[in-house]
Formats: sequence, structure tokens, C-alpha cells
Amino acid sequence: MSKIGLIIKREYSVKVKKKSFLIMTFLGPILFACLIFGAVLLTINDQHDYKVMIVDFNGVISEETADGRGLQSRFSDRFQYSDSSSVLYEFSKTDISDSTFKNSPYNVLIKIDDGALNHGKCDLYYKHKPSDMVEDKISGEIEEALERFRVQDSLQMDYAKYKSIKKNVSFNLHDIEKLTEEADNGMKGVVGFGFAILIYFFIFMYGVQVMRGVMEEKTNRIVEVIVSSVKPFQLMMGKVIGIGLVGLTQFVMWIMLCGVISLAASLYIGSQTGGAAVVDGMQQVDPMQQQAVMEALMNNDAVNWIFSINWPLMLGLFIFYFIGGYLLYGSLFAAIGAAVDNDTDSQQFMLPVTIPLIIGYIISSSLLANPESPVGTFFAIFPLTSPIVIMVKTAIGAPAWVILSSMVSLVLAFLGGIWLAGKIYRVGILMYGKKVNYKELLKWIRYSS
Repeated sequence: MSKIGLIIKREYSVKVKKKSFLIMTFLGPILFACLIFGAVLLTINDQHDYKVMIVDFNGVISEETADGRGLQSRFSDRFQYSDSSSVLYEFSKTDISDSTFKNSPYNVLIKIDDGALNHGKCDLYYKHKPSDMVEDKISGEIEEALERFRVQDSLQMDYAKYKSIKKNVSFNLHDIEKLTEEADNGMKGVVGFGFAILIYFFIFMYGVQVMRGVMEEKTNRIVEVIVSSVKPFQLMMGKVIGIGLVGLTQFVMWIMLCGVISLAASLYIGSQTGGAAVVDGMQQVDPMQQQAVMEALMNNDAVNWIFSINWPLMLGLFIFYFIGGYLLYGSLFAAIGAAVDNDTDSQQFMLPVTIPLIIGYIISSSLLANPESPVGTFFAIFPLTSPIVIMVKTAIGAPAWVILSSMVSLVLAFLGGIWLAGKIYRVGILMYGKKVNYKELLKWIRYSS
């Protein structure tokens, strides 16, 4: 086995046997799942009831009916609300004071006056603040009731006819070069952005581990023994690749564990929220219902959109930039670790290395709003930002020449970065107790072999 291979094997075996690696590998997905599904369960189990009193001064959405107890306010036909055990409405035409509301059984008070009719603004008072979902439900139902009032009473028009002629305008986007395909670049860009975030965090997290690993060996003088038998360049390459394999192992295990946890949590949440009937302990599925579901899925825009993405290309590029981006930045972080003795001194060199990653993240998010931006094309080719930006650019439809140029530039930058980092590593790995600046780094790079 080559010397680089031995270093990779040593680096990998040492890292994966650490307690911190084992703890984070198994605990990370569990903590993440607890955060996600804990929030979902809290939302599902939030059964707080809201008794809503609506003060309708002008009788816009309510009407008075006579019974044995006199005139009673109730909702009119304008107020079409959906049945819900969590939201119960009552109406009044007379105002309710703050003290009366505080002592009443109601926990939400809404006042509909002239301002609500003219500007759509209502005052809402509460004892228990409604959740966003409940607030959207209440506001949506009141909004439709006010719209019915304007249409039926002001315009003297049948509301059903009004709804039939009221149409929102939307666009079916088509690329003139691909007329058989319906474009949805914004949503496709979200998929690319998800890949970009994974690459961003992987590069940052494990690149810093490379830097700290080099600093640790340098500080402990272990490297003096190692470099007596291997070249500094070989040591750097072995360390970068070894830690990268550790990160890749942890990443794959995270995906597998997250999949298992997600399946178990989904089954549990499904059992809490209802689902197909269970007979004799076995889940029964109606064949006709199953066929209807399949037909609905085939005609579903979201499902068709998922299948419209070129997944083989996206996954292939993700693996390429996932590895290539890490190798490029890992070599730069290794050079920083060789140049300094502690975390404090590393900060001045960390900033120039991390700024391109941050710029790539910003450009990627801006591409979601402006997919055809020429700035995005430049940064998709520029090697220090391409591992992040190219994923969004490819998802929304990057030309072949952009992808090829980006891949070639990343490979060339990696080779150049390895050469540059090797120059710094060769000198800096044996330097102790000296404050290094950029001028000193330039001297190290100019040193002849």
C-alpha cells in the first residue's frame, strides 16, 4: 500500500473509533428527528378550543332572529364557515367592554366596523393567542363573508356568478427551446438549493476538522515523527482524503438512520391522525380507492413536477461537487492548519476561505428569484463558488457548456489548490511559535523545492 493510502487508513480508523464520532453519528439524526417530529406532534395535539365572539356592528355577516327569548344574533348566509370543534362562533351587534370580555367564556373577540368594510382591518382581542393556522382560518372565513356582503348588497349580484367570472391569472411557463416541456424553474431550483445546502455544510464542517487535525498534530509535535518517513504533501493528501471518507461515512449513516426514523415517525403520526381502516390487526385498503389514489397521483402537478427533474444528472453532479468541493476546500483548510498554532491565529486566514462559500450561498438563493441571472452563470463556473451555485443552476436548466466549464474549472482549481497548499504545508508544518501573516505565506510559496 502507498504511503498516502496508509495515512488515509490511519486517519479513517482513528476518527471512526472516537466516541465523539459514534455519538454524533447516532445521536445527530435522533436529535434532528425529535426537533422536526416533536414540532409536528405538538401541532397535532394542540386541541385548544377557541370561542370567538364577533361584534358585528352593522349586521354585515350576522342577522337577528326572534325566538321565545327575544332577538338573538346568529350568523347569516353570508358567513360560510367550515365546521370545526376547535373554533366556535357567536355574534353580537352591541359592543363588549374590555372588562366584560375578560370575565366572559370567550377567549377571542373580533370587532367588525366600517374600517373592516372599507380597509379590511379588524380589531382582534384574545386571552389565548390563536395559532397561525387558527388565525388564518378565522380571517379567511370573515374575509369571504365581507366579500359576499360587498357583492350581494353593494353590487346586487349573485355571488355564485361572481365567483364564476372572478379568475386569478397564472402563467404556464414554456422555454421556446423546449416547447414540449412545461417550465417550473423556481420550484426545481428549490431542489438544487437543498443539494447546495448539503454541500455547503459538509465542506464547512469537515474542512474545519481537517484544519484542527493538522493543528493538533503540529502542536503535539507528532508531525515531526511522521514527516521523517513521508513527504508533507503526502501527509496532507492522506489527511484530507481520510477525513473526507470519515465525513462521507457519517453522512451515509445519517441518511439511513433518518430514513428509518422518518418511516417510524410517519407511521406513528398516521396512527394518531387516522388513516385506512384496520380490521383484525391488518390494514385494509379498498382496491377502488387505491386505483383512485393512483389516478390522482398521476394527474397531480406536484408528482409530475418531481418526475420532470433530471435526477440522474442532479445526483451525479451532487456526488462530483460534493467530493470535489470538499477536496478543494479541505486542502486550503489543511494549509491554514499548517500555518498557525491555535484557533485564534487561524481566524485571519479563515475569512478569505469562507467568504466564497457564503457568496455562493447568497447567489444560490438569489437564483431562485432570477434563474437567468448572468451573475449566477459566472459563479456557477468560478471554482470557489461552483460546488454550491451549480446545483441550483443545473436544477433550473443550465446549458451543457456551463456544466462542463464548471467541472473543468473545479478540477483545475483543486490541482492548483493542492499545489499551493502543499507549498504552505511543507514549510508551515514545522514552524512553531511564530505569528504568520500573508507576507510570510507568500515567502513560503516562493520557496523552491
